[in-house]
Amino acid sequence: MELYQSLVAVEPATLIVTICNLFLQMYIVKKFFLNKVLAVLDKRREAADQEIVQAQAAKEEAMSIKATYEENMKQAKAEANEILNHAQKTAAARSEEIIGQAQAQAAQIKEKASADIAQEKKNALNEAKDEISGIAMAIAEKVVERQLNEADQEKLINQFIDNLGGAL
Repeated sequence: MELYQSLVAVEPATLIVTICNLFLQMYIVKKFFLNKVLAVLDKRREAADQEIVQAQAAKEEAMSIKATYEENMKQAKAEANEILNHAQKTAAARSEEIIGQAQAQAAQIKEKASADIAQEKKNALNEAKDEISGIAMAIAEKVVERQLNEADQEKLINQFIDNLGGAL
């Protein structure tokens, strides 16, 4: 037990030697190692500061790139809208032009058809007049049993046509 008590007991000589040993170690560390340790810590602090400055510069550059990108996107959207509006206006104008041309062509076709119908009607009436006059002459010859002269024949044909035109 005495052995253990000597470990726990405070002896002034051991205490003074331990304190001197501590001061000696601190002096040696300060003399030989403190400047080197401080230099290493300063280098690490400078490196950390540089990294922070570089990170801030990179962040600012990224923000300026983002702002440029957003501006370019706004301009691109504006140009796209402008192109789309121009295309819609062009398409509307072209469709109106095509519709106008189609209506003009339809009117021309209608006029031509009306003219053709009128001509065909006139031709049909003339043919009918010729046939009717031939039939009327045949009937008149049989009824009268004589040959009419040209003036009488013309008079009868015109009279018959006038009566026929009134009936139509």
